[in-house]
Amino acid sequence: MNENKQKTLIAIVSTITVLLLTFFALIVLDIIDLGPNVQPEPVIDVEPEPQEEEPNEEYLLFKEKWQENKKINEDYVGDIVFDSGIIDVSFVQAKSVYKENGEPYRFYTEDGRLVTDYDNYTGNDVYIWTYWKTGKYDYNDNGGSTFMDYRNTIYDQNLIIYGHHFSVWNDETRTKAFTPLELFLEQKNYMSNRYVKMILEKEIRTYVLAVVYEFDASQERFFRDMQYWRTSYDYDDYNNNSYDPGYYEKYIENIKKEQLYDTGVELTTADRTLTLQTCISGYTGELFEILVFKEVSVEYY
Repeated sequence: MNENKQKTLIAIVSTITVLLLTFFALIVLDIIDLGPNVQPEPVIDVEPEPQEEEPNEEYLLFKEKWQENKKINEDYVGDIVFDSGIIDVSFVQAKSVYKENGEPYRFYTEDGRLVTDYDNYTGNDVYIWTYWKTGKYDYNDNGGSTFMDYRNTIYDQNLIIYGHHFSVWNDETRTKAFTPLELFLEQKNYMSNRYVKMILEKEIRTYVLAVVYEFDASQERFFRDMQYWRTSYDYDDYNNNSYDPGYYEKYIENIKKEQLYDTGVELTTADRTLTLQTCISGYTGELFEILVFKEVSVEYY
């Protein structure tokens, strides 16, 4: 084979090789269609439909109860419910001895007399011996009503709620009103009962018990140093609502000194509180049990 023919043959082989390589490359790149080819459906990003959360059954029951109680009495505010179940009680509030329409409330003294001269009474007297569901005098069955201080709004720094303590002779079960609060006089009952919820119209506030102390009404220093009835600690509600800077810090210091035991819960002047007051068995009007709870969360429902 002469040199020219050999060169021609090499050129032809090279050309065929290039064509074959190009052909297979086109197949790999899917440019040449050699037959039916089922392509996968394109993936389209679609946001999933928002799923509605299952309603909280407990909250639905709270709302239903709130609505029912409001129909019974416009002065109904909410409920105090301990997580442990020791207390589940509704509370009301009268802002004054007069209703919003100007009519006086019908309410009673401790011995059952109907009040007709309103000059020496406040809203706190309206429900102390009057049951909020019936409007009648009630000393034994319900011990009047559990009620929020007449000066409070639900937005205040300190909410004060009063409830009766029942002695054994008129409450063998020891479960009425604020009677179970006497459990907190002993530290052994603290941990299992320390959380409480306040159920309002559209929100649920959770509190933890910070301080338990006894308020001795026979000693002036308690009235001076531990004024748990202040709706805002830096304002003296019983002195024309005068500004009293620094009182909250002093109050915390003083009640810590008087506390029955250390709960481990720190109080600061930035905290919002719930104060529950009741009597101590055998010392009605002389010695009160004061429980100061610290707000830890608010849920809206």
